[in-house]
This record gives sequence, structure tokens and C-alpha cells, in this order.
Amino acid sequence: MKKALIRTAQAIFTIAILIYLFNSPEKRAQIGAAFGRADAHWMLIGLPVAFVGEIANIVRWNILLRVQGMRIGWLRLAQLFFVGLFFNLFMPGYTGGDFARLYYSMREFPDRKKEAVLTIVMDRLIGMLALVLTAVATTALRWQWLQQTPQASFFAWVLICMLIGFSALVGGSFLISGLNLANRLPRHFPFREQVIEASEAYHLFAKARTSLALAFALSFPVLFSFYGAFYCASQAVHADVSLLDMVTIMPIVTSIISLPITPGGLGFRESLFEILLSDLAKVPGEVGILISLLGFSFFLLFGLLGGICYLFYSPRGKGGAGARPRWKQMQGEVERAHSQDDDNAGNKRARVNENAWRGAS
Repeated sequence: MKKALIRTAQAIFTIAILIYLFNSPEKRAQIGAAFGRADAHWMLIGLPVAFVGEIANIVRWNILLRVQGMRIGWLRLAQLFFVGLFFNLFMPGYTGGDFARLYYSMREFPDRKKEAVLTIVMDRLIGMLALVLTAVATTALRWQWLQQTPQASFFAWVLICMLIGFSALVGGSFLISGLNLANRLPRHFPFREQVIEASEAYHLFAKARTSLALAFALSFPVLFSFYGAFYCASQAVHADVSLLDMVTIMPIVTSIISLPITPGGLGFRESLFEILLSDLAKVPGEVGILISLLGFSFFLLFGLLGGICYLFYSPRGKGGAGARPRWKQMQGEVERAHSQDDDNAGNKRARVNENAWRGAS
């Protein structure tokens, strides 16, 4: 019942923000006129720019899988990754793709479910760490620029609060991990599950420092490819937006739309582009919306490619064939994997953690 209410609220918010953005016939006409003047050459440049980031993402994930001895062919791994992009299109925030990747990873490696979970956790942690470092650097460098209007200043402070929250979560989980306190956290401890998973991920990858460093380095092409795709979209519509402007704005947009509010950030992303580009770069609001739509179109294309992969993808091993699972079934299996691990971890986790840290030191 609670999940149904949340989904209903998300749907209502998405519809409301889309109506707000596109209700005006004049604005729709202006967006159409700007689209008609768009330079297709910049869009053709933006496509490989965006694709480079997806390739780097696949390579990063494969590095983490191989650390755990989970080997899968490149073509099959790419299929699984693009299936995740497909689910990202219609699930709130960016969690849908992670759930899909996790579900199919567990189907590929039914005896390594915990490792599959923690590989996705580490992949997300590494990506978020790169985002934090990039956001801190650009925000510090362009702080005065971000303070031009109250609205822009508000979103800059929202970003700072989110960065502080993430840093506290990661730092706290690392401390709890080092002191072997994960098992002793009360059931109702805030973000208990996330802290425990982060703690276990640290220990699981503790000895693979070279692989982690390489995976972390790959996070920057992932990020800047994403930012670059939207920069190409801005140049396609002849907006006076520099690459530095886009790199400064994108951490704010990326962080906020990662919240599970609208499917794939739809509407929310366009609203942020309209406000930030108008306030900071003096770009007309309708052009800011179009930049968001054109930038997202690259990833929409990749998601649709993932939909084709989904139609033809079948996990290897037992239970690989058959009817395709519904989202609730996928979510339920992932949640059961989490709960089973929580119930059975106990002292075993503490012993594994202690041995891992001793081996890494």
C-alpha cells in the first residue's frame, strides 16, 4: 500500500511538472522554432561523446566483477548493462537500472548473489565519489558565478547538502567497517542497510587496490562524457554556454535528479536546466528545456537499444529461459537476497571483515 501511494505521488508530480513546462502554446512554439534551427552536426558529435561514457561504464563494472572472479563475456555484459539503461528510462531516479543489473547478475551467478550485490554497490560508490570530487572542484571554482540569483544559489546549496550527506554516509560506513561495528547497528539505525552494504563492499574489495584505482579513474570519462553530451546539445541550439558552464551546472542537475522523484528524471531535469541556464548563462528558458531534451535523447537512444537487448537476453544456467519477470518479481528477489544476507551474516561477517582488513594491511 505504501509503495502504491509513493508511485502515485511520483506519477502525479511528473505529470504536474510536465504540464507546467509545456502548457504554454507560446513556449511550445518557441521550443519547436529552436529545434528547427538546431545544428545536426553537433548532435552527430554528441552521440559518440555520450557513447564513450557508456563503454567506460561497462569496462568499470567488468573490472569489479573480475575482482570477485565473476567472469562474463563482453557482449553479454554489454547486453546486461544496456538492459539496465532501458529500466532507467521509466523508473524514478537512477535506481531502476541498478536493480535490473543486480537482478540479472544474480541470475548469471546464482551462487554469488552477495558478490553481485556488493559489486553494484561498489560501482555506485566509486561513481558517486568521482561526482563528489568533480562537484566540489567546480562549485568552489565557480561559487560566485553560482550566486547570481536566489534560485541558482538555492540549488547550489542543495548540492552542497547532498555532498555532505553522501560524504558522511561513506565516511561513517568506512569507520563502522574498520571497527567491525556493522553487525551491532540497531535495526532502526538510519540508512542501516546502506551502511552495512558499503562496509561489506569495502572489505570485499580491500585487497584489489589496483583494480579499484583503475575503476575509479574510469569514473571520470563516464562523468565528463555525460556532461559533454549535454554540452554538444547546447552547441547544437547555438546557446552561449561554455564547457566550463556546463561542467559546473551538471553536478547539480545529476545529483538532484538521482533522487527517486520522476521516471528517469523526466520533467525535473528540464525544469532544472530551464532555471539554471536562464539564471546563470542567460539562455532563454525554452532553449534550456530543449538542451535538456536533446542531451537526454542520446541516452534515450541507448535505453531503447537496451530494450531490444532485453527482448533477446536470457540469463545462462538454470531458469534462464521462460517468461520475462515483472518488475515486482525482480524487486522482490533482490530484496529477499538482501534480507537473507542480513539474517545470516552475524559473526561470520565480522570474521570475514577482520581477515580481509588484516590481509590488506
